[in-house]
Amino acid sequence: MNANVALSDNAAPTLELVRFALRSADGAAWKAPLSVRTAARRVGLLGNWEPLFQVLSGRAEVASGTAQLLGCDLESALARGILGYSACDVPLPATFTVSEYLRHAARLSHGSTSRAQSDEKRALDRYGLAEIAKRRLAELPLYQRRALGIALSTLTAPPVVLLEAPLRGLDARSGDYIARLCSEAAAHSRLLLSGSLSSSLGPERSLLEACDELVLIEQGELVAQGAPSTVFSPGARYALCVKGDEIEGFVSTLRAAGVRLEARTQAGCFNAELPGAGGESTDLLLDSALAHGLIVLQLEPLFVG
Repeated sequence: MNANVALSDNAAPTLELVRFALRSADGAAWKAPLSVRTAARRVGLLGNWEPLFQVLSGRAEVASGTAQLLGCDLESALARGILGYSACDVPLPATFTVSEYLRHAARLSHGSTSRAQSDEKRALDRYGLAEIAKRRLAELPLYQRRALGIALSTLTAPPVVLLEAPLRGLDARSGDYIARLCSEAAAHSRLLLSGSLSSSLGPERSLLEACDELVLIEQGELVAQGAPSTVFSPGARYALCVKGDEIEGFVSTLRAAGVRLEARTQAGCFNAELPGAGGESTDLLLDSALAHGLIVLQLEPLFVG
């Protein structure tokens, strides 16, 4: 596949997982195979996406299903130039300078010394890193290491860029800086980035709200997918788990009241989306469970804005 051809196909999904499951040495995995499709150009991944990143870092392999970026298998997307990837806080060779590391990475990716020099210069200029070009990687504070990771992910102009938790652990000032670089990375590529479910306002929340689409998972199950204004709707979505003999009647009652229910893997467990955003609406869930003689095992907000 040619990366430029892939990028020109606006209908191609940015990320498509079809019953995707994996195996890893440490046993980290989702509870069930995950299926997700998004063709948005700027996508926020919320929840625990670590299993996906494990495949890219070689710590896990696909056990079943498929995972593709612009129609290219995830496992080969890096080697084929479809994907640029920045893992969160990986060890860096301490003795390299920023300039040397960028040039070395570019040369490894395509083998051309002259092109590597131009790639290096473009990355330094694009992300404002020229002033630290001669600094050794061991001297860089965390936010500059993150900036270098973003520069590396876009070094050879891949059509898709994936950034793992680029704002994790940063203060507001550093977070603002890295958020601006993330937006710059999205200027010429489709962007996937992972973030937290923190309800606090700040650089990460602003960055996620600037996405075209958010995909929220919990324990490997798709919880919500859509525009940030929908996914971040306060008090509207709950993880609900009930036990008893009248679950079908309970479900019918809630749906008649306008509650959207999506069954989860475990029997009696649902993602519940209330018709209103008010927290008092949970009374509908509790009263309906009581009316049908059910025990409520779990009722927790999936996101609190």
